[in-house]
Amino acid sequence: MKLERVVFYGLATFVAVLLLAMLVPVYSGGGERKDVLCRLELSALKTAISSYRLKYSNYPTGENSNIVKVLSGDNPQKIVFLNFTSKIESPNEMLDPWKTPYQIRFFQQTNFVIRSAGKDKIFDDADDIIFNSVSNDFVKP
Repeated sequence: MKLERVVFYGLATFVAVLLLAMLVPVYSGGGERKDVLCRLELSALKTAISSYRLKYSNYPTGENSNIVKVLSGDNPQKIVFLNFTSKIESPNEMLDPWKTPYQIRFFQQTNFVIRSAGKDKIFDDADDIIFNSVSNDFVKP
């Protein structure tokens, strides 16, 4: 896949996520709004990570802050796979709607899981929101 196509799909997904995020407050009630926004952000992250893998034949490495750095353009060709400007806080981590850093884990360079701790800000319990690349869908904790 050509670089231009990878960047285009990454940017198109980001724009779609932003547009949907603007509509969420209109169509959702209280707590559901953050759940929907979290799923939109996880989808954007999934697309950016997948686009990175298409371009470089592997996933980015490290913790949340390094992945944000690499996807923001600190990569060999300076490609911005996702613009994180409104979602970054110290120490340069992408936060979920409840202000908890996302957990991003890669497994044997074949799949990944992105997890939000959810409303209670505690990982590994029933309210976590999890995207699994193996099923290419959201999964229950």
